[in-house]
Amino acid sequence: MNTLTQTRRALLLIVLTLCACSTPYRPPQPLDANTSFPGLIDLAARAGGKSADVLLVHGICTHDTSWAGVVVSQLMQPITAATTPTSARAAGTGGPQIQIVSSNVATSAGKLRFDALIWSPLTTPLKRQLCYDQTGKSSICEGAPPFTPARARLNARFKDGLIDDCLPDALVYQGVARDDIQRRMRDAILQVMGTSETSSEVPLVVISHSMGSKILFDTLLRMSEEAPGSPAALVAQRAVNRLRLLVMAANQIPLLSLADQQIGAAPLAAAGPDSLQRLLQKRLPARRAVADRRLTLVAFTDPNDLLSYTLPADRYAGEGVVVYNILASNAPTYFGLLERPDYAHLNYLTNPGVGRLITCGLPSSTLCKR
Repeated sequence: MNTLTQTRRALLLIVLTLCACSTPYRPPQPLDANTSFPGLIDLAARAGGKSADVLLVHGICTHDTSWAGVVVSQLMQPITAATTPTSARAAGTGGPQIQIVSSNVATSAGKLRFDALIWSPLTTPLKRQLCYDQTGKSSICEGAPPFTPARARLNARFKDGLIDDCLPDALVYQGVARDDIQRRMRDAILQVMGTSETSSEVPLVVISHSMGSKILFDTLLRMSEEAPGSPAALVAQRAVNRLRLLVMAANQIPLLSLADQQIGAAPLAAAGPDSLQRLLQKRLPARRAVADRRLTLVAFTDPNDLLSYTLPADRYAGEGVVVYNILASNAPTYFGLLERPDYAHLNYLTNPGVGRLITCGLPSSTLCKR
């Protein structure tokens, strides 16, 4: 076969591959035609010269402190902003701890303060028990004995990542370690929220991914139910009252909440309220309906993400709370058959279309680049 023929075949293969790729929800598409919500830049403008607070919480799979910088950088792409160097510190003492990564951003409209809660260090020691099974050792498994049985390449990739590194996070949290994880998350929230602006006029944004949403909501609910007037109860209530935008990427609450329910219930009985519903019910009723006090809950879902679910709006919407679902394509779908499961689940907050919506809102703010 001559070089010209080889080149033609290679070009044909490239063309066929490109034609077979699709990203049906890029840019992301709201399910509700009337979707409208403010972005980070708008909330910074409403903070009255103070910093609007943004709390970032990652989901399953091992993350380190570099995740915070990657996400903040992506979110800042649509605007002109100057970011101070990030600083990291641990929450609490003794045993594995949540890492807090903080950064301040100055924009032409106002200031943003980001605090990322990196909870991976809590589950990493347990996940290392599975290192012997990884074909390609992850960063937490360096030095582990090699896995010698032959595996198909794709099976090996998904076994190493989704099964040996990501799924264990959910199993650990749903098991006997849940209480300890919540206590350590409580320590981190008190460190961050106990020293931030407490005025109800200063907006709070929460951007959570995957199981990180449930850990955060479970912990805030538990804090709110501590002794009335206690520091934890006050911090949780202030956080709920200040919340203006809640972004959930790869929502898993419908799946993970099954672990909180009893079997044997009447077939048509409605499930009890989950921790997010109960938290929303604690929002102060006064002036709920005022537009700039309203809470908008935005759930991003890639339909090909095996671990994500759209959010049933009727379970969470109410006076002063609106809910929107937005569909996104986090990676190409090949031949209508497959989108890489790891990319589909992990790439929400690095998806430029998702990032722009979070930062600029919908319709897009005039404060954003065109």
